[in-house]
Amino acid sequence: MGRYINNNTTSINSLKRIGWIDNLRGFCMLAILLDHTESYYLDYHIINQNLYLTDALVFFFILSGYLMYKSQQQFCIAHKMKSIGRSLLMPYFIFTSLLALPKAIVHGASIDILNIFQSIIMGKASWFVAALIVAEILFSISLWITHEKDRYILPICTIAFGISGWLPQTTDCYFWQLDNSLQAMFFCCIGYIIHKHEQSIYKKIKTSQIILLLILWITIKIYVDRTYVIMTIWRINITNYPLFILNILIGTLATTTLFKKIPSCKWLEWTGRHCIVYYFLCGGIPFCIGKICNHLHLSYSGNYLSVVGVFLIVYLYTTLVTWFIYRYLPFITGQKRVT
Repeated sequence: MGRYINNNTTSINSLKRIGWIDNLRGFCMLAILLDHTESYYLDYHIINQNLYLTDALVFFFILSGYLMYKSQQQFCIAHKMKSIGRSLLMPYFIFTSLLALPKAIVHGASIDILNIFQSIIMGKASWFVAALIVAEILFSISLWITHEKDRYILPICTIAFGISGWLPQTTDCYFWQLDNSLQAMFFCCIGYIIHKHEQSIYKKIKTSQIILLLILWITIKIYVDRTYVIMTIWRINITNYPLFILNILIGTLATTTLFKKIPSCKWLEWTGRHCIVYYFLCGGIPFCIGKICNHLHLSYSGNYLSVVGVFLIVYLYTTLVTWFIYRYLPFITGQKRVT
């Protein structure tokens, strides 16, 4: 994980973390917070979700796959399973259990303990984290079985991606978000292969080519917006798969190359480093702040600056709660020490 460390990696944990990845994760987390702010403050979206939300979520899967490649050591499935259990599975059960009752109360839902317990156990309480857990497990097994050979890994993950689109979408979620987990295997594979061959990939991409990639990506976004292409990954609703894949590939190359080159942003890097807690909080805090703002007659009046203001408040409070959790309750995040 630490072979490709550029000047963005400035923390004392530089041997363990890659600065540009935390910056990109932080940027994606801001996009998710903005989406939730619009959802709860406005009850609708002004910015087309297909233009940014899908990319933000997919990039998290891709970066997870990127970090699973170790150039100087063989993939250890036992170590990875322990890591998934400690950093993802344990926080999933703890956070969803702690937030279940408050979530039901503020949403005015009936409090059914059995139903809440069943939702958590079946991976329905947080679709993204559940899908990430299962995707990493399945991808890890694939790496282990294939001895990390690209010629086997890529077809396996491509087939999994195809199955995810073939599975019928029902009114209820699949067990542990199976459809999204299979889909995310493909995204993990993209990140893994990019890392494995990054020396030959990124050295060929010059500044002018980064600009070209960004222009192509923006062109795709304009087309998506004007032709009403849907690229929703939960529940899966993708109306143009070739364009979806092209968007992901170009977007991944553009953003990863760009974030490798730009200077590190400390607060953005901190956000990315603690993104798992941000994600668990990105529903509740925007909901509460949105309701408070509307109750105080600070509703949206046509000026998007009001949305930006609420978003900044959401980000501030989410950051404070996240800091408190990592400072005083780090064990519920799977960590033994303060970061």
